[in-house]
Amino acid sequence: MRGRRGVLAAGAAGLTAVLAGVAVERRDRRAIAADPARAALAVPLAGRPIAVVSDDGTVLHAEVHGRDDGITVVLVHGWMCTSAVWRLQILALADHVRVVAYDQRGHGRSGPAVEADYSGDALAADLDAVLTQAVPDGEPAIVAGHSMGAMAVVAWAHAQGDEVGDRLAAVALVSVGVEDLIHRSTIIPFPTALAAVRAVIGERVLATPLPLPARTNPVLSRLVKGITLGPAASPAQVAFCTDMLLETPTHVRAAFGATLSTFDLGDGLPALTVPAVVIAGDHDRLTPPVHARAIAAALPDATLVELPGVGHMIPIEAHAQVTEVIRRLVAAPRHERRPAQERDGPGP
Repeated sequence: MRGRRGVLAAGAAGLTAVLAGVAVERRDRRAIAADPARAALAVPLAGRPIAVVSDDGTVLHAEVHGRDDGITVVLVHGWMCTSAVWRLQILALADHVRVVAYDQRGHGRSGPAVEADYSGDALAADLDAVLTQAVPDGEPAIVAGHSMGAMAVVAWAHAQGDEVGDRLAAVALVSVGVEDLIHRSTIIPFPTALAAVRAVIGERVLATPLPLPARTNPVLSRLVKGITLGPAASPAQVAFCTDMLLETPTHVRAAFGATLSTFDLGDGLPALTVPAVVIAGDHDRLTPPVHARAIAAALPDATLVELPGVGHMIPIEAHAQVTEVIRRLVAAPRHERRPAQERDGPGP
């Protein structure tokens, strides 16, 4: 009898938990539907698709929005995102400038990496291919990179050396770190004495191809918000980011996770000689503002912007501020460029 009662009690508890989960999921859906931010996040983008071929043969999906002439703004997304993370900037900018947004290798509609190369060098080569094939010859572009996309910008600059100023007019680096990503993350606080343990655990977590659910659920959406967004992020913003994260193939997430865990591009910062704006959210747990402050201090010509109450997904959470930064970079007078051999500053 006791055994039967135990089974019945366990079954009742399980049913209660399921019903509670269903109730929470319904409540979440109602909150998303009522969220004023939802409409803009659902507007279709009418870009002109182009295929960009990187130097190793990887095919990248890119889209051109807005004008056919004038200065080009290139938007580079981060890990486990797609070019859709920039959709609010695209909608705001496309009437005024030429916007190019592309999916990183293995993400979105881009093809998988040839020979499974998901390295920092591959990210730099992909950006170089986009600048070469999607930006008019002789016209320096403005590049905005978010998270791993911003790291790609630094990696590209390090590889280009003195040619950076010939190909870029300015950059915006959003939610970025270029070294010590695991040590400085605040997702799971560790005592300083256990820093080595945190490094080992962090590297294994990032590089392990653990499958994620096929669709979002209340637990996952709250986890995503806690890790990647600030406390003021709206229900529609959380849902949009969660759905985007789930699109990334497991093996791509793990391969780039391994790359990010050992990223060290501090030596590449001096090569980024063009005007730069570094943007950080003070609630970013993946790349806390300590990264942005160090990067801004190391860059030759940088402005630091710290946004209160904002997490890692700044292009979504603080889209108006990011758009305004890009607009100011577009409107700024172009610095007179001299031939590379006459330019002061560091080489590669």
